Amino acid sequence: MSLPPYTPAAPTKEPLDYVKLVNLDLSKFDDPVGRQELAKELYEAATGYGFLTLTNHGISDEVYKRQMQIANAVMTLPPEEKAPYEVTPEEDARGLYVGFKPAGPLGHKGGFPKQLDHYNILVHDPKNRPHPEILRPHLEETHEVMHFIRNNILKKLLTLMAMILQVPDEVVQATHAPGGSKTEYIRYMMCEPRPKEESEKYRDIFLSGHTDWGSWTFLFSQPIAALQVLDHTDGKYRWVEHQPKGLVVNFGEATERLTGGLFKATIHRVVQPPVDQRHLRRIGVIYFARPADDRKLVPIEGSPLLESMGANKPIDDRVFCMADYLDARKHGWKRYEYDIDRPADPQKHADFFAGEYPDPEGHKSLGKFDNVPRDVYVPALKA
Repeated sequence: MSLPPYTPAAPTKEPLDYVKLVNLDLSKFDDPVGRQELAKELYEAATGYGFLTLTNHGISDEVYKRQMQIANAVMTLPPEEKAPYEVTPEEDARGLYVGFKPAGPLGHKGGFPKQLDHYNILVHDPKNRPHPEILRPHLEETHEVMHFIRNNILKKLLTLMAMILQVPDEVVQATHAPGGSKTEYIRYMMCEPRPKEESEKYRDIFLSGHTDWGSWTFLFSQPIAALQVLDHTDGKYRWVEHQPKGLVVNFGEATERLTGGLFKATIHRVVQPPVDQRHLRRIGVIYFARPADDRKLVPIEGSPLLESMGANKPIDDRVFCMADYLDARKHGWKRYEYDIDRPADPQKHADFFAGEYPDPEGHKSLGKFDNVPRDVYVPALKA
């Protein structure tokens, strides 16, 4: 089965307020001097916006383009062809985001944002789950992309992180032991254009302000402007500019906890595109990296830098391993409202995550710490 054609959109001509991100040119990694420069740049990004871009990352232009084409083909399948591959409540309750986001009421609850659709493929899938027919001929290539990001690009970032923390490389690499995470995945995502009334109902936001739960997120940069990052220097959201053939990388909550808060988890969101792109379907390819499931999210041991900065103690009152942390976050723990520039009016606006996720029978959530059902999670307002 051949893939339908896919042509990326032209970049916006709107004069947007872009954030100035650090770019890591990974072609410098194999040179000792260049590697030191990269470590310095990573530190700047990690303690600044928590966002950066990667160029010369090793993914060829041809593979990059085809991943976008595959994502478009998978996400535009009709509902009846998606239905057999939807994630189950049992898997989702433990953070195994496999397959399509559920359709209907279930897709509007818990950890499923209403305004976008996605399909997830695990890096390590012991059940060897089936995939839609149109994806099967390209599955090997998709796995090669996932393993390249994990075993090449991610390992380089972890090496740079070890240099910053002044600890042996193997200490940091061990936090992401190969095969240790059962929940790392690549995501194909789609945002469809919305009528004006529907967009206003959600404050012109597709995915509300949040921080990712894992260690690093790798986004295939694409030309439809919608991604914004919260600038901590003045509290304003700014647009992330398209980096042709580049990867946009943000730091997640796990990395923040592994560094005692030194590396900042990035607050970001997806909003209505500018006027000249508002009519376009937005396709995304994203890889989510995570520490090993049993890794406790406490600062990496023995770092002179963290000790000197007083960042060698857990930043949470409750300490979870990665797998349990996903469960707790899935069920509303530390859910904050970051869209303070667009305050919600209960009379006019709809909740992004309506209702409470219905756990399978016998599953004890780690996130609620009580047995009180909620019709709507009310996030805590956080500046």
